[in-house]
Amino acid sequence: MELQFHPASRRGTVRTVALGRRGEAAVLAAAGCAALAAVSLWVTVPFVCVRAARAERSAEIAAVSAEVRKGWSDLTARAHNVKERALDDGDFVSRIGFLYGIPTSPWPRSLNPEAGVLASDDPDGVVRGLVRYASGLDRALALVTEKEAAAPALAAETPSRLPLSTDLVEPASRFGPRTSPWTGGEEFYPGVDLAAPAGSPVVAPADGVVAFAGQISAEVHGRLWRFGNLVVLSHGPAGATLYGHLGKIEARSGQTVRRGARLGTVGASGWALFPALHYEVWRRGGDGLKPTDPRFAMLDLRLPGHDVSLEKMLATSAPGALEAPPGVR
Repeated sequence: MELQFHPASRRGTVRTVALGRRGEAAVLAAAGCAALAAVSLWVTVPFVCVRAARAERSAEIAAVSAEVRKGWSDLTARAHNVKERALDDGDFVSRIGFLYGIPTSPWPRSLNPEAGVLASDDPDGVVRGLVRYASGLDRALALVTEKEAAAPALAAETPSRLPLSTDLVEPASRFGPRTSPWTGGEEFYPGVDLAAPAGSPVVAPADGVVAFAGQISAEVHGRLWRFGNLVVLSHGPAGATLYGHLGKIEARSGQTVRRGARLGTVGASGWALFPALHYEVWRRGGDGLKPTDPRFAMLDLRLPGHDVSLEKMLATSAPGALEAPPGVR
């Protein structure tokens, strides 16, 4: 085999190289390797490029998916916050409706927790529920406004705030059935005990007239004498409130007071183990005065759980007759 090398210029001399058998074998082997390398590159390069493109695409999809998940999580959190605010508004206006004595028949049932209007946590479900819930809020506010227009003094005379001027308050006893810490027997507790530092101001939760200020004489079947220093406010059509275990009485019978006026101080008079205010709220109904859960009349405190409807509040009362606050009819 001969190999000829032609120069670029026509004047150059053509060179000839003669190859023996070994040279021929080497040349053929080199040519074969070159061919194999070309074929390998023809197959491998596209495959590597495809893999690189797929890896890049997968990274893009993963990044987009993470962004979508984050966006959905943020949207769900925002929907939850809006729902909680709406439920707080529903609880608030329902408590006002209860305190104003609005009947259940015209009250929007969409505000009742058992209706489940805002039971969904899905953003789409929350949006659909909010439309109906907002309509119920508008209807409830209209009923409250009508009630206030018909009785201009109602808002001022309705107990609607915590009767203590201190942030250091802790519920010690709650409204409802309990085991008496004194007798060990079952009893219905018609109020709440609010533990607070001795000497903390006790204030009127609404405008009213002092119907009683002093102590009740002990009676075998009585209960009010156990509360020591006692003040009772009459709120006219809105009912009455009672304050017991006072350390000092700062109001007198017959006195007219405004919301926020001092009635006395927190103490431990009567049957009390520690300084606390015993507080009762009595509402007027078709069958006279009845005690109700004072938490409903503390609009500056948020009720947990969103599980109280107007019907439930109206059904919350003592199961039988109780000694009513003195001086109130």
